[in-house]
Amino acid sequence: MDRRIQKTRQLIMNTFLNLLAEKGFEKITINDIAKRANINRGTVYLHYVDKSDLLDKCIETYVELLLNHCANSDDTNLKASAFHSTFEYLEKNFTIYKLLLSNEGFGFFRNRLYATIAQTVTQVIGIKPENNAFSNGVTIHFLTSGFIGVLEWWINNSMPCNVQEITEQLMFLLEPYTKHLVSL
Repeated sequence: MDRRIQKTRQLIMNTFLNLLAEKGFEKITINDIAKRANINRGTVYLHYVDKSDLLDKCIETYVELLLNHCANSDDTNLKASAFHSTFEYLEKNFTIYKLLLSNEGFGFFRNRLYATIAQTVTQVIGIKPENNAFSNGVTIHFLTSGFIGVLEWWINNSMPCNVQEITEQLMFLLEPYTKHLVSL
């Protein structure tokens, strides 16, 4: 993709996120975005259908950025380093993720994140029907919901503990399950 197109899209997205934090989704207009970004209104429409499309693209972008940051290796085992990396990234990008996890994201961000993490968890634990001790659906939902719940709590409470502490706590909580996950 042309660098000018990338820069324009990033400018529009950043402007949108700033306005989202200031005024809320309902009060934002395409004119507001164009004026603040110092571009023509038509330029916004050239890249996005409307503000809902822009919100959707923001959500998609930031879910992908988070997951790409977390999945920077081919190792899909449950490891403290993956959690640590995830929470470091969230700490560096706290403002954006807090905004997207708030009501301004209308739950779309959480839903997209949930679906993507559930897919990742499915790949990590694998689908092995010979292990009847666990239901894969229950296991996937439990791990995904638990991780997202902790992530939301940590962000919404302005990171009440540091990255190392949250990582250690998650690994401690998951320890009883990791031996079963290896055999799944």
